[in-house]
Amino acid sequence: MGREVVGRVGQGVGFNAYPVREAQHPAIATGGVLQLTSAVHELANTQEHWSMEGRAIIREGTSDYYKKHPNFANEMGVESHAPANYGKDDDKSLQEKSVNQYRGNSAYEHPSFAEPAPNVKVWQGEEARKKYPDMQQWGMAIDLNSCTGCSACVVACQSENNIPIVGKDQVLRGREMHWMRIDRYFSAEKYDQTEVPEDVQVSFMGMLCQHCENAPCEQVCPVNATVHDSQGLNVMAYNRCVGTRYCANNCPYKVRRFNFFDWNKRQIGEFYKGPLGPVDEPELGKMQKNPNVTIRMRGVMEKCTFCTQRIEAAKTDQKRLAGASGDIRVRDGAIKTACQQVCPTDAITFGDISDAETEVSKMKASDRNYSVLGYLNVRPRTTYLARLRNPNPKMPDAYDKPYAYAQYKERYGGGGHSAEGYPDGSGHDHEAAHGGAPEAH
Repeated sequence: MGREVVGRVGQGVGFNAYPVREAQHPAIATGGVLQLTSAVHELANTQEHWSMEGRAIIREGTSDYYKKHPNFANEMGVESHAPANYGKDDDKSLQEKSVNQYRGNSAYEHPSFAEPAPNVKVWQGEEARKKYPDMQQWGMAIDLNSCTGCSACVVACQSENNIPIVGKDQVLRGREMHWMRIDRYFSAEKYDQTEVPEDVQVSFMGMLCQHCENAPCEQVCPVNATVHDSQGLNVMAYNRCVGTRYCANNCPYKVRRFNFFDWNKRQIGEFYKGPLGPVDEPELGKMQKNPNVTIRMRGVMEKCTFCTQRIEAAKTDQKRLAGASGDIRVRDGAIKTACQQVCPTDAITFGDISDAETEVSKMKASDRNYSVLGYLNVRPRTTYLARLRNPNPKMPDAYDKPYAYAQYKERYGGGGHSAEGYPDGSGHDHEAAHGGAPEAH
């Protein structure tokens, strides 16, 4: 309700709404009137684009359609037409792929730290496999069916990983620092660029570093600051990064962030002076930092690490519990990333994908599981489960298919794989996209 004196971060933030309250009725105000004024207030957005532009980024269907076509999530998108990313090895299990990293259609040979499959050439030799025996491979699955877009994961990630608050001015310049963001996409039954639709459907998607196996960021870094480790994580060496930002330019998911200033060291309002600016490191500010996570400085890139500090802590704890037994594999559920821990709907699952019995492996085994922009052959370790809507057919606004699905089929319906599922049997979703006007397609 507006802040006037709240310390170095909250000073002068928001609007004071208390003048509209009365002593007799402090909880309610009546007789309010809205008036148009000449005042202008600038708003800052971290997402300025709310359309998927015909791409199957968020995949949705109805529960009825899912019963008839359980694999609909993988029949959308360019990858449904493109050759398999893993080539002849595409039918291998997730567990085999996670430890062997088949080349498939990739020109890049992966390091392999587990025993390779027969006749599979690996980049590392026998010594590497002896050095990293039976390494666990980490992955994540996000269920779009459960995500409500509450942004608790974004706040938890910021708190856990010492992500600085950059302020409105920097956000307006496109310099937000969150490692995780909630993308929102809007779709309507009838889309007209000249007017705002009255009835829209909103789709939420938590987007973070996908920890790609064929990571585009790793291949363009001139100083090898971002690399793949033996657990399948895309990691950053901050003291090696020189801030070329090639990685951010090459990332198709746009989840890398650059430190333009020393947010954690310089006095507020003096950031542009760089190392010449006055130092301001209040003790109270230091106490809020997580001591297990590095404080990044000006000139380096940063991104989601799958909370690697929690992974290492769990590994250390497991070694302590194992003693001389040698059982050093972390138990499923022992590691919870910050975003996973706070998610009120348990939409995020994290764990070892080299074990078929873990919760995350079971999630990824679902028919609804898919990779965002999977046709790029980057092979992300983070995948998503398609959303299912369940409209009441007795309601006047009932729809056969979600608007996002209908708009995708409007653009690419001619190449659909399951044409028998559409009302006219042609693979075109005319009714849902155009309200019964096939000639508009």
